[in-house]
Amino acid sequence: QGAPLIGGSNGMYFDSENYLHVAQVYGRTISKINVDSGEIIEKFSYSEPNNHVMFPDDLVFGPDGKMYYTDPAYYQTVFMRYAPDGPSVPLLPVGSVPYANPVTLSEDGNRLFYAQCWNVQDDNSLFELDLQTSEVKLILKDIYGCASNAMAYEDNALFTPRPFEGRVVKIDLKSSPPQVTNVTTGMVAPNAVKFNSKHELFVVDDGAGEVALVNLTADDTDVNRNVVARFPPRSIDNLAFDQDDRLFISSTAEASVTEVLSDGQLRIISSEGMSMAMGLAGIEVDGTRKLYTLHPGALYEIDLNNDAKLSTIVRSAVSLGPMNEPTSIAVWGHDLILMSFTSNSLMIWDLELESSKLLLDFAAPTDAHPFNGDLLVTESSMGRIVRVSPTDSFRAHEVVVEAPGAAFLFMCGDDDDVYASDGSRGLVLQIISQQQVLDPPLEIASGLSSPEGIAMHHNGKELLVIEAGSDSLLAIDRTTGEKRLVATDLLLMPGVPMLPFGYPNNVVSLDGAIYVNGDGANVIYLIQDEEEPTSNTYQNVAIKWHIIYLWGFFIYRALA
Repeated sequence: QGAPLIGGSNGMYFDSENYLHVAQVYGRTISKINVDSGEIIEKFSYSEPNNHVMFPDDLVFGPDGKMYYTDPAYYQTVFMRYAPDGPSVPLLPVGSVPYANPVTLSEDGNRLFYAQCWNVQDDNSLFELDLQTSEVKLILKDIYGCASNAMAYEDNALFTPRPFEGRVVKIDLKSSPPQVTNVTTGMVAPNAVKFNSKHELFVVDDGAGEVALVNLTADDTDVNRNVVARFPPRSIDNLAFDQDDRLFISSTAEASVTEVLSDGQLRIISSEGMSMAMGLAGIEVDGTRKLYTLHPGALYEIDLNNDAKLSTIVRSAVSLGPMNEPTSIAVWGHDLILMSFTSNSLMIWDLELESSKLLLDFAAPTDAHPFNGDLLVTESSMGRIVRVSPTDSFRAHEVVVEAPGAAFLFMCGDDDDVYASDGSRGLVLQIISQQQVLDPPLEIASGLSSPEGIAMHHNGKELLVIEAGSDSLLAIDRTTGEKRLVATDLLLMPGVPMLPFGYPNNVVSLDGAIYVNGDGANVIYLIQDEEEPTSNTYQNVAIKWHIIYLWGFFIYRALA
């Protein structure tokens, strides 16, 4: 079981009642937390009508109690939520602010500031929106990588962190054009700044894993910081102060909220762990069995030989590496393949060296399958599967299968036969037989509701297929196409318009055991399937769920 703040903890802000609100970009949720008890009081999510909470990144409250938050990826705009129970409405046209990231307000709540960040181009901008007249003013433009991450307003000036430049700058809004000066420099990747009630400025340096108090009167901006707390590098995201000036830090990699005490000690408010289980891969070498899952900000290892011990083995900063914002994972020999449909890339990751071997461009890849020394890759947005080879440095993309309206998501098989799931058309297909590409592919099963992960059953006769639309795991006979239910109630994240499935959910068959990642519940399931296929039409089997507690890591075990 992963962390309760599913998808990672990002932007944070306290409301007038001293409750902390935490944006969870990949969790499609804003959570309201009692920081004294750690209890999540309420969740505002995409599943509620008129909420428009899809990829919330940063947030702020105005003096009138209204919440403002950004969506950089799905709606690509800034929203206002009528607190406490009103709907969310876009303040700007949907799609008009791609990479909309930070948001802050002037003290009177009449001026709203927002910026673009993490677009690795030279066209990021910083804006002001007059909430009384709806007039938008461009403050700065053409900034590489990030015009500002989580910023703060003070005395008609903006204090904006620039992670690609390793500095925080002050933008004097009284001058025309706005004057930009350094506030603090020489950092690795500053992510966020905020003032407390004493007008002291604090900065989060995600790249160094440091939280520091900035001396605004010092002359040397390279040494004007006093570190007040340390975290693992590339693990922290944002900060917030409550009404008593207590300092709290969010974490993308561990999905936690932590209070920094006055003596520098740390108090966990919302427990840390796996931010989200996206994709699943398994490796078995010399009797050692390990599972791997990930989140765009972290890579997790589960040691099945050590009571399913969970470890965060890589932490990664968005667009700054070392990973490629991965959303799915596969295995190639002793290496991992990290795929990202957000950065449209595939990375070959060396587990031993803990570094990237190669980074390649693909269109929304969700799976990769080794095949006779080459690699098959699903390009879900192109409706095709391509074959690439290390012999030509993976340059040539040979199309194996392509179909209008298809969304090939996952593959399984060996060096002779390969099968694929088509999440858009509800199909499971055989695309290669006896090393020969099938044109057209052979239909194994149809009428499925958003099939995702697929694996060979250890009985050798069936395919294991995640049917995301029904929250189920099916076994499908490779010859007859007959189906039977293996497990249900997997609590997968449902699809939304223009994004018909959640995050990649995969199934792994390893040493006679079946494992499934569940993105919606943030869990890894262990499923034991004792049912053997018969010659008759398969009937749904009854499922009994048991929970096994192993060294702080929950595994849900389905006994058929």
